[in-house]
This record gives sequence, structure tokens and C-alpha cells, in this order.
Amino acid sequence: MSKRFVYFVIGLSLVLSGCNVVEKVIKDIPVQQMDELKAKYEGKTAWTRSVLIDIGPEGIIDRDTKVKIINLDLHWNGAVMVEGPKRRRITHGLNLKRPLTMEKVDKKMHELFWFKKPTYRYRMNLRKYGKRTAKAIFNHELFKGMKKEAALESWGFPDKINKVEIGEESQEQWIYNDIKNKNKKRYIFIVNGLVDHWQD
Repeated sequence: MSKRFVYFVIGLSLVLSGCNVVEKVIKDIPVQQMDELKAKYEGKTAWTRSVLIDIGPEGIIDRDTKVKIINLDLHWNGAVMVEGPKRRRITHGLNLKRPLTMEKVDKKMHELFWFKKPTYRYRMNLRKYGKRTAKAIFNHELFKGMKKEAALESWGFPDKINKVEIGEESQEQWIYNDIKNKNKKRYIFIVNGLVDHWQD
């Protein structure tokens, strides 16, 4: 039996089995929604909630830095260009899973940035949580018994969350990667919605 005949039989079986060898096309945000998102964010002043890392050689911008959003790139996995101190610009990858949606972009932008001044956020947290918690959030500190929502405001969004239920007790481990030291991590341990302890 010749190789040509074998290849013919294999090809015929693929066709008859309905095998689709055409690459799947992923549809992203429609152009109109792209324009809406760009109009919503581009040109806005914001404060970084986490460290922004340039996808090129320009380094990083630390958290709590006032920046201006220059460009929102909604292709592939998304990226945002910001202008920080001394007019230095960096482009930070959004690393979104495709297909891109308005909801995914909005969620990621609010994980990366605050859009209210620090003094305004302090007043809102003072009203919501009280003086001790508002001050801790402002200084990015934690204390035992702190509500996990406040801990999220203080340390930002974790890179990973491990959850476990033990009887009536709910436990969470929040893991934060250290941008400047890949071998270092920070942890918050939450029990029944309150900070139990942490490792900085």
C-alpha cells in the first residue's frame, strides 16, 4: 500500500467525520463599544492601585501614583498607556482572556486604578468603616479583625485566592506576587470575612 493512498484515506476520513480544521475566530468588542470605552478612560486622571509594569524597557510606576491615561488598546489581550511623573509613559498589559468584553475591561481598569482623589477616598472610607480602618487603608496597613472589603482597599486585588470551608468556618488565603522580587510573596489570611493574620 503506497503512502499516497494512506494519506488519501486519512484525509477522506477527516472529511467524512466532519472534522473542522479551520481555526476558530474569536470575536472581540464591537468597534462602537471600543469607542465608548476609549472615550470613558482616555484623558482621565487616575491613581494607581497596583504597580504598573511596562511591556517594554521603561520600567514600572509604583502604586498611589497620579497618572493620566493616554491610550486604551483593545486588541489581543488589551493594554493601557499612562503618563506618570516627569511625563514618563509606560504601557501596561491588561492580560485579559479573550474574547474581550466591556465588562472585563471595566473590571480590570478598576482593579488597576482609582478615579477619585486620595482625600475623597479617605472621607468615603471614614464614613463607611470608621477612623481606624480609614487610616489603615490610607497607609496600606492591616489589622486583625479588619473586614476583607477594607483589606482589599488597603492592599489591592490579590493575584490568587485560595478558599476552603471547614465546618461553618470559611477561610481564604490571598496571595500577592512581589513585582520587584519574583521569589517573594505576601499573604493575607481571612477567616469568616475578617483578617486573621498576614505575612508581609
